[in-house]
Amino acid sequence: MSSTATKIFYDYLKKRELRSTTERFTILEEIIRIQKHFEADTLLVRFKTRHKKISRATIYRTLELLIDCGLVRKINFNAPAPQTFYEAAIPAAGLSGHDHFICQECGKIIEFHDERLKKIQVNLQAIYHMEVLHYSYHLYGRCAACKNKRSLRQ
Repeated sequence: MSSTATKIFYDYLKKRELRSTTERFTILEEIIRIQKHFEADTLLVRFKTRHKKISRATIYRTLELLIDCGLVRKINFNAPAPQTFYEAAIPAAGLSGHDHFICQECGKIIEFHDERLKKIQVNLQAIYHMEVLHYSYHLYGRCAACKNKRSLRQ
């Protein structure tokens, strides 16, 4: 597990006088292990498979704490139907910012990173005298497989 993430979470809990439970740190460890988008119920299934008893309520409460302290991002995608995903947001663990292409037909999510977007963000900060705390860039369209299927039907 990322010692940086553990320390951030421990300090966050301590500052708010919340308990540092084994379950909370087990959830953080699992999120780091996943290293891709996941739904909250994915954690529940993974814990049940390994016979770890962590309730759905504990998972959701811990996710909210991890979002609040900046270790997890909550992402709402709207393709092909509205879905909520989570992902680790720990730069020291190599889990930093990236962007998304979402297929509106099959729901496939492709992550990408393009330094040009970072440059645009820096320029916009200077122009508007703003500080970007978080940004989200999602492209919605058709993945190659769905595009090919559509071409074959026509």
